[in-house]
Amino acid sequence: LSLDASLAAEQFHTTVWNEWSLYPTFNINYAPAPGNVWQLSLSSDKSYPDYWATQDAVSYMGGGYSEIHGNPYLKPEINYQLQLTYVLNSKYMFNAWYSHTKDNATQTLYQSPERLVEIYKYFNFDFEQQAGAQAVVPFAIGRWLKSRFTLTGVYDRQKDSDFWDIPFDRKAYYAMLSMNHTVTLFSHPDIKLIVSGMIRSKAIQGIYDLPASGNLDIALRYGFANGKALLTLRCNDLLETGQISPRIYYAMQNVTNHYSAFREFGVSLTYKFGGYKEKKREGVDTSRFK
Repeated sequence: LSLDASLAAEQFHTTVWNEWSLYPTFNINYAPAPGNVWQLSLSSDKSYPDYWATQDAVSYMGGGYSEIHGNPYLKPEINYQLQLTYVLNSKYMFNAWYSHTKDNATQTLYQSPERLVEIYKYFNFDFEQQAGAQAVVPFAIGRWLKSRFTLTGVYDRQKDSDFWDIPFDRKAYYAMLSMNHTVTLFSHPDIKLIVSGMIRSKAIQGIYDLPASGNLDIALRYGFANGKALLTLRCNDLLETGQISPRIYYAMQNVTNHYSAFREFGVSLTYKFGGYKEKKREGVDTSRFK
């Protein structure tokens, strides 16, 4: 059983904000048996917005029908996350978590009722809350197949009470499954097939509705020169489903985006140069301190 904890206090003082924030952290680890570990942790952190997003300026795109507005009042976001993790037989991992992000900074789109223009602008939401559970399950079949599945379920709530003239408090449940498979086609020569992918159900981002998404990547890897060289042929987003087309249908807002996905092919060659030996260095002479 082990425990470590800390607490930091910070004052964020500008001409606009003057706030105190607390950042507690702790980790409790308990190993009831070899290979089995329980861990309870609390983490906290602050993320600052990009510099360009805080500038009091407007840039134009789309022939003047779209504008990107800076927000000089944009604040850093503060995240607190409580997580419980269980590792079984040094192999399987299960965890559950709850997170609260204060002043979550997100860029959203707004159709102006006064002008024929779309406005993209970062806002500090009141908060974003998430609760979720995840299971990581690896398995192998002999020497020819090694696989890993990761299943995640999430409850997501996002609230902003000063978003233009249409404040929102939205909730969504979504699930995500990712996988990775390594198939050994031949041992001599060393040829492996790697298949990885992900699929996620519908989600939200502010007033955006995010449709279900997923992708499938494959790669053929050939190792030679006693394992020093690696030749890889890959294809990313094989089914051309990696790019989503988010939609807004909230209050008087009605926006449909259409984005295209592209299949990508590539080849890479990696070579590891061996034979390096670290030089021996004499130890520091501490005799004068005796």
